[in-house]
Amino acid sequence: MPRSIRENDFLRLKFQEYYLKNPDGVDLPDKVHMREFAFERWDYPWRCPVRTEHIPNGGETTSGCGRSGLSSIQVKKCPFCGTPLSDSSKWVRPIGFRTRNALIKDLQVRTPHSVYHSAAFYGYPVARNMDEKEWQSAELVFDIDADHLGLACSEEHDAWKCNTPHCDEAGTGNSPSDGCPKCGNESFSTRKWICDSCLEDAKQNTLKIFDEFLVQDLGIPPETIQLNYSGHRGYHLRVRDSKVYRLDQDARMEIIHHITGLGFSSDKYVVQRGPATVIPDRMALGWAGKTADAIAKFVRDIDAYDGLERWVEALRKQKDAALKGLASNPPLLSSRVSGVGTKSWQEIASKAVLLYGGEIDVPVTHDLHRVIRLIGSINGKTGFTVTSLTRDETNSFNPFKDALAFGEGEMKVSILGGLVKVPRFRIGEEFYGPYGDEKVEIPIDVAVFLLCKGVAGIE
Repeated sequence: MPRSIRENDFLRLKFQEYYLKNPDGVDLPDKVHMREFAFERWDYPWRCPVRTEHIPNGGETTSGCGRSGLSSIQVKKCPFCGTPLSDSSKWVRPIGFRTRNALIKDLQVRTPHSVYHSAAFYGYPVARNMDEKEWQSAELVFDIDADHLGLACSEEHDAWKCNTPHCDEAGTGNSPSDGCPKCGNESFSTRKWICDSCLEDAKQNTLKIFDEFLVQDLGIPPETIQLNYSGHRGYHLRVRDSKVYRLDQDARMEIIHHITGLGFSSDKYVVQRGPATVIPDRMALGWAGKTADAIAKFVRDIDAYDGLERWVEALRKQKDAALKGLASNPPLLSSRVSGVGTKSWQEIASKAVLLYGGEIDVPVTHDLHRVIRLIGSINGKTGFTVTSLTRDETNSFNPFKDALAFGEGEMKVSILGGLVKVPRFRIGEEFYGPYGDEKVEIPIDVAVFLLCKGVAGIE
């Protein structure tokens, strides 16, 4: 649910306190003077301009009252005169900075909900129109988000509520794709949550992309890859190497296809040799060397596969034999599993590679003009810091402990559990919740998290 102006003001002051006390924690991107910055506001500014229009008979008609204000939700009509308004936006852009001091001072004064900068370098980053900015080059960036992983835990802690007035239908997981089961409405309010399980899966997916695809397959020097926690549901990878800066969208799409496994030609890697079906040695480069592990993972999880292909039942019955063949060197396939021929193994390989490939937000990598969160800033969806990490630090990094921005102290808040309770969650070493509609006194970091999520109010 949207926060009130009161909660937004409190959070803004807490964020301001953080930027005043921790200016050195904010990252200064390379060539800052060539970057476009974007701030997301805490509220929606709106204005109802007075408009005078001429009518055919020579007269005039006037609309609008000239008032303006701020709202925690997007305003479609003037709250005073009812005049329809153009869409208001929480975004302030383009913004530009030439020095670190200028950036820090603006954060301390404006204190936005969230802070972004372009992955691209521009000749004129503060030009209003994209074609006037004079694109020069761009970092290669990857956004790995738990939202894209289709994890089972989201069915437990994410929630939805029908937006139809007086309809009390709500539930956990993703909102119904075929509309509200009670009233048929297709508009829902959703609550995205985070837990140890989904953030661990996002981390492991990030490390796989870092190690297996960027460093091992593409030969990118690991010291040129910037890794960071996003402050919410995932991680970012940014290749800060001048060799990749000039890659166009087609080249970036080729990289996307390689990482995700799109376009994998199974008949190239899964071939019949005499009576056996074989695949490349694990020491082979690229997807050739990954195919055996991809198929092995698919076979291990075959009981959860819901496809109806004719080879499914045979693979389930002979799973142990299939895995034993895959563990040999070179890996063997159909000679050890009856009823699954070369064509079937090729189908299996195609499906396995897509499941084994890295999960990334494709438009982020493909878009030459994408903005990405500023490292060292605070994510307004959680109150957690956007945290810079080395490859080795990532192994032990715990967002619920290591990305907390605020110190000691407690405060009292009203939990707005509503139709679906706030799920159990962890901050630091302690667990909190589940909460319904109740008042609790909790540590500041916990309170900020709940306020950012829009499920608590200040007492």
